[in-house]
Amino acid sequence: MLLLLVILGYPIGRGFYLSFYKYNLSTFDPPTLIGWANYEKLFADPLFIEAFKHTIIFVVTSISLEFALGMMIALLLQLDFKGRNLLRGVTLLPWMMAPVVTAFVWSWLLNGTYGIVNYALTEVGLISKPIEWFTSTNLALPTLIFIDVWQSTPFVMLVLLAGLQNIPESLYEAARIDGAGSVRSFWHITLPLLKPSAAVALLMRTMIALRFFDAVWIITRGGPANSTEVLATYAYKKSMLGFRMGFGSAATTIIFLLAFVMSIGYIRLILRREA
Repeated sequence: MLLLLVILGYPIGRGFYLSFYKYNLSTFDPPTLIGWANYEKLFADPLFIEAFKHTIIFVVTSISLEFALGMMIALLLQLDFKGRNLLRGVTLLPWMMAPVVTAFVWSWLLNGTYGIVNYALTEVGLISKPIEWFTSTNLALPTLIFIDVWQSTPFVMLVLLAGLQNIPESLYEAARIDGAGSVRSFWHITLPLLKPSAAVALLMRTMIALRFFDAVWIITRGGPANSTEVLATYAYKKSMLGFRMGFGSAATTIIFLLAFVMSIGYIRLILRREA
C-alpha cells in the first residue's frame, strides 16, 4: 500500500492539486491559487472539446474492433490443429513491438510519397494515385485507429484465450448431448464464463487507449488541422510545450477521471448479475 501511494497516489494527487493553481514554468512566479478557473478555461477551449471528441471516438472504435477481432482469433487458436503453437507466437508479435517502433514502421509503410502500401495498391490497380493516409483530415484518425488495433488486438486475444482455456470441456460435451449447436454453446457457455477475462481486457485497454499518445505524436502531432488531436497530446502541448503546468494538470485530471468512470462502467456492464 505504501508503494502504491508513492508511485501512484502522489503523482495523481499532485496533478489534481496543481490543476487548481496558475503555475507557469516560463516565469519565476510561484503557483497562485485560482480555484476552478483552469477547468472553466478548459471547457471553454474549442480545441479541448475537439480533442475530447476524438478521444471518445478513438477509444470506442478501437476497443470494439480489438474485442471483436481478439475474440475471433482466440476462438480460432483454441481449436486443435497442426502449427497452432507457432501461430499463437506469430499472432503476438505486433503486441511485443514497442509503440514508438510501431509508429515509425507504419509511418513509413503508409507514407503518401514512398510508402510501400500505396505502391502495392497502385500496382494491383486498386488506386490510381497515392492515398495521403496521414495528411487527410478524413483519413488520419481512422488510420491511427487501425495502427492501434493492429498492435493491441493480440493483447485482447491473449487474455480471452486464457479465459477460454479455463472453461471445462465437459460443459461443451454436456451441451452437445443436450442437442445444443455451436452458436448456442458459444452464447450460453462461452460468453458468460468469459466475463471475468473480458472485464480485464476491456479495463486494461480502456485505460491505455484513453492516454494514447505515441503514434499520434510521432506521426501527426495532432494534425492535420487538429483532426487527430486527442486529450493526451492536448495536455502535453499545454503543459510540457506551453509550460502551463496548472492548465495542463487540469487536462490530465480529466483524462484520469474519464478513465476511472469508463472503467467502472465497463466492469458494471460485464460483471453485473443476470436478472
